[in-house]
Amino acid sequence: MDKNLKSYRQSHMKASVASLYESQFAERVDSLIWDEFVKPWLFERLQTARDNGAQRYLDFACGTGRILKVGHNVFGNAQGIDISESMLSYAKQRVPAAHLHCLDVTRDDNSANEIGAFDCVTMFRFLRNAEPELRRDVLHWLAKHMNKNALLVVNNHGNTTSMLGFIQKLAFWLPDDERNLLSRQQTFDLLTEAGFSVESWDGYRILPSLFGRPILGRRLQTWAERSCRRLGLARFGGELVIVARRN
Repeated sequence: MDKNLKSYRQSHMKASVASLYESQFAERVDSLIWDEFVKPWLFERLQTARDNGAQRYLDFACGTGRILKVGHNVFGNAQGIDISESMLSYAKQRVPAAHLHCLDVTRDDNSANEIGAFDCVTMFRFLRNAEPELRRDVLHWLAKHMNKNALLVVNNHGNTTSMLGFIQKLAFWLPDDERNLLSRQQTFDLLTEAGFSVESWDGYRILPSLFGRPILGRRLQTWAERSCRRLGLARFGGELVIVARRN
């Protein structure tokens, strides 16, 4: 691991990480993109997976449960894995009926094996926040614990060909973990190497933000994002959402 990169395990197990994430989310452009674009996109993909026979659903690195709640609404039964007790406490409030596991799967595979295999898995933000070795280890773990032809839905949250990625790559004053980004092809290669086949992708968060907040205001920025997508600019989205199939 690059010695200048923060450890995902260390940064995400702090007691304050969940409350900080929850308090910042609503004010940032992340909320706009999630509510207006990614959430409906995800709901449709999970419904299709369910209609095609998927039953066992997992949200990996489920955090405070925002994605987990969508999965639970679709499948009626959801499981979440995270290494942070503080994150899981929020997830439990958001999705009380979900089965939550506080696990470091690459270090406690015996406990993880008891959970079984899955037909559909979501993983948002993890690739953006984890160091390269951990990314690879987790993707291999997921492939091992997913049924053949199971669906994996990933959001890399850090596309290097986006305006956000371009600025962050140039921002030499930022810490290395803030510039821990992946291109679309790098993300595809990671998935392929772990045993997945990419089926489709889409891009959101095309417009830049100002200190994480929408530069045009929520309503106008939503309209502008939709316009950019109609112009075929999805490949420049800061968030790439990817659908892959376990080989």
